[in-house]
Amino acid sequence: MRRAPRFSSFLWALFKVGLTAYGGPAIVAQLRQELVLRRQWLTEEEFAESLAFAQLVPGPVVSGTAAHAAQRLYGPWAVFPAVLASAAPAFFLMLALSVAYFRWGSIPAVHQAFVALGPVIVAIVASSTLSLAQPALRDLRGLGMALVLLPLLAARVNAVLVVLLGALAGTVVFPNAQNASGQALPPPGSRRRGLVAGGIVAGILALGTGVLALTHAPLARLSLAVSKIALLAFGGGYTAVALMYHAFVESNPPLLPAKVFVDGLALGQLTPGPVVITSTFVGYAVAGVAGAALATAYTFLPPGVLIAVLAPHFARLRGSHLFQRAVRGALAAFVALLLHVLALVGRSTLTAAWAGPAALLALALLRLRVPILLLIVGAVLSSLLLAAA
Repeated sequence: MRRAPRFSSFLWALFKVGLTAYGGPAIVAQLRQELVLRRQWLTEEEFAESLAFAQLVPGPVVSGTAAHAAQRLYGPWAVFPAVLASAAPAFFLMLALSVAYFRWGSIPAVHQAFVALGPVIVAIVASSTLSLAQPALRDLRGLGMALVLLPLLAARVNAVLVVLLGALAGTVVFPNAQNASGQALPPPGSRRRGLVAGGIVAGILALGTGVLALTHAPLARLSLAVSKIALLAFGGGYTAVALMYHAFVESNPPLLPAKVFVDGLALGQLTPGPVVITSTFVGYAVAGVAGAALATAYTFLPPGVLIAVLAPHFARLRGSHLFQRAVRGALAAFVALLLHVLALVGRSTLTAAWAGPAALLALALLRLRVPILLLIVGAVLSSLLLAAA
């Protein structure tokens, strides 16, 4: 029987991947390189199963894959250190960038650099929308659902309600998935152990929110908003970003101006790890360092609870036609949400005559697989050269 590696070595491998990998697919590839090819701690089949499970539950796919791998090797309690180890590098880097932004962001050269990043951010959101639309809108049913839900978002219906409506409608509208069944290798630990571990961590998070409600109402509202987003964000990091935009920019009153949120999203592209680390920036903007730490914890830990509880039921969950149809409906709703956010971000960002063509050029380069980080660095250097000329 294969022995699991030392847990500290496993966490260090996750930390190293989180420190050096940029871009969702690239991070998944590097995680496979580390766990399967280099260390040989998982087989190709086991890694593929962990990746498939992470795509079925909300939250960042990369941290979900790492958490499921940890659950397989060490049991349900290992999920939470694995999630935090994979997110820690991005958190500390984003916290440093957030502090620098609010301290020096008004300097003209820095301000001009963020103006230049606007078209790149619009292109990134547009590219993410196209990528999500390919699996979500596989037929006219998905396209029709997205088009029906889009006016609800324009009418300022709560984005969470729209996503839930999409999931509910998906159970009726979509046919049964063709390849929903699959064999899952049983992870260690009984269903009861997963339920206990997930229940305890969920209870700690709920208790923390309750204490904050009595002592610091803004932090309590932040934790509730972020955890709700984390538990509904199927389909990748940009679905969570779209929900954040609605929760913090389109709230009444708004907690962040649109321009500041877009700047935070740009900083999120400069850090390794998943794009949902933008929540660290949002938390810092709302309540400083405590807000940044709280927002990050409530972004990554609630999906970890679901992984700990649901991993023993993976075979049944993966084979459930009802669940598959609900996920397709939620993804169609997220396409509508991303289209709505794309329009709002474009309206607030593409104000100069050159910005629209620049966004189209950046989108074309992204579709040609030019790295996001390269585009961002190029935009910043171009703005600094123009300012110096």
